[in-house]
Amino acid sequence: MKGFLALFGIILLTSIFLAEASFSQEINSGSDSLFTLEQLINSDYKPILVNFDTDKGSFLIAVYPDIAPISSENFLRLVQEGFYDEIVVHRVVAEFVMQAGEIKEGSKKSKLLRTIKDEPTKVHHEPGTVSFAKLYDVEKKEYIPDSAEAQFFINLGHNERLDANFTVFGYVFWGMEVVREIEVGDRILRAYIVNELL
Repeated sequence: MKGFLALFGIILLTSIFLAEASFSQEINSGSDSLFTLEQLINSDYKPILVNFDTDKGSFLIAVYPDIAPISSENFLRLVQEGFYDEIVVHRVVAEFVMQAGEIKEGSKKSKLLRTIKDEPTKVHHEPGTVSFAKLYDVEKKEYIPDSAEAQFFINLGHNERLDANFTVFGYVFWGMEVVREIEVGDRILRAYIVNELL
């Protein structure tokens, strides 16, 4: 089983276009009722800001525990425990996603990994929004339930088709121009919480 998950772990999100018509694990419903990013920003929900220093500059992610408590708690825990420090960005697809959080087998950081339960998204996957990646089963053409751990992605384009299977827990509050400059191989030098609540 571990070998199976390891094999498909490297395929996170890579088959999204082929699988788009075959989604069978729609954890969300009623997409018309989801927030747009603008509505989230203008809402009464209070975010926690996380700063990321990278080779290309810095950016801030606003994390919303009220809209995605499980994902937010996991992300903030990983930040506080230094998981993302010195992590290499391993995937960038123009106008799709920038993805980071992959570690090498045997890394000491592996002890920080925890799989989390799926939770419905309350916000569309618009440019700048942030979600956790999940494992994908190529044979079954479906995402593996409750398989998100530490890899997160920032949407670079309008990816509302991801609403059915992924959960937005925040967005790039500042520095999206830096995110768009990041390439595969660039490093996240340090990540840390700026505030507890705005």
